[in-house]
Amino acid sequence: MSSRFGQRLFPRLRNVLGRLREIVVAGAGIAGCTVAYELARAGFKVVLLEQRHVAWGASGRNLGLLLNDLAASSVEMMRMALNGYRELADGPVPFELREVSYLLLPFTDEQIAVTAERVEEMRACGIDCEPVGSDRLKDALPQLRPGAAGVHAVHGAWAVSPGAATRAYAEAARAAGADIRTGVRVDQLVVRGGRVEGVVTDRGIVSCDAVVVATGPWLTDLVDEAPLSTGRGWVLRTGHLDFQLPWVLVDMSWPDLGELGRSARSPRLGEIAAGGYDRPVAATVSMVSQPNGRALLGTSLAPSLREPVEGVEMPQLIARRALELLPGMEAVSVASAWYGLRPMTPDGLPIVGPTEVDGVFVHGGHGSIGMQSAPWTARALARIVQGGDAPEVAGFGIGRFGGLSREAP
Repeated sequence: MSSRFGQRLFPRLRNVLGRLREIVVAGAGIAGCTVAYELARAGFKVVLLEQRHVAWGASGRNLGLLLNDLAASSVEMMRMALNGYRELADGPVPFELREVSYLLLPFTDEQIAVTAERVEEMRACGIDCEPVGSDRLKDALPQLRPGAAGVHAVHGAWAVSPGAATRAYAEAARAAGADIRTGVRVDQLVVRGGRVEGVVTDRGIVSCDAVVVATGPWLTDLVDEAPLSTGRGWVLRTGHLDFQLPWVLVDMSWPDLGELGRSARSPRLGEIAAGGYDRPVAATVSMVSQPNGRALLGTSLAPSLREPVEGVEMPQLIARRALELLPGMEAVSVASAWYGLRPMTPDGLPIVGPTEVDGVFVHGGHGSIGMQSAPWTARALARIVQGGDAPEVAGFGIGRFGGLSREAP
């Protein structure tokens, strides 16, 4: 960890790590299930507590893509995550790990320029990219709006069924000895003398030596200093398609990670009073075919206060945007729609590591890149808990934001 906060805290941690045996992990999304697995197989006694059920939140409500941002850092994330998913691919829970190709669809001059930049960056990372001409587009995807220029196919990306992948990690954690308890809400940390002693739940106190908070958008209920806000994103699920979708379709108007993090800040009181604070900062279209012949269509991101009814117009906005790009899909049926609440940090990257309280760690803030980052950030955090080093998450400490709070623009 590169921050002064991390450098100051690690010596204290190393003094107490020798007696860490029992660890509570709060939250059974992809962040909680991956870290429970890594800690359990490292020999810790792990209790995983979840207020609803495994993969209840955004971990079961996303597109399942392992390359969510066309940048070199995301390619490296995807490759590291693949190591974890491949370890579980032959396990008891199938989660449809599969290689996919993206079709990058720019429709403005700015998007064409951005696409060209992203393609060059992908090629520099060893990703195969090829231009796709109008004749090939017309033959392979006649539903697409004509006139697209600068279209490229990106090969060598990966996808999973997100809820199933999260459950696969939960079962792997259970097989490694973790005790998974659903329907149990962690309401409070038990802290005395700057040291955690357990958690308070609605079924009583669970004593432990350490706690990993992986509760997604609810992380700040337990770790107040985390600079975290909440973004709400929607996805539509189609009925069975009567045609073959040869690529994952990617609308190139989606912002990059940094812009997403800055845009998903907590709304001001004045903005709430004025109304419309939950307008989306991104409402674009990615379409991902599923092995069962259906497709997932999304996605959006809007500031959220978590519990209020918000963004109910988003299915309509996503459908409108989809038909702007794919007018030939007007008759495709939509079977369901749902939203997920994403934990967003100011820079769009996760928070991984210790907090100011001895024995309390954070594995959260993965935002829109949870499926591609949690498997390897969990492995890194497990090494940190054991007193080792994890250079791959050196910049992900909670202290990296300095005075920047989750309310900052």
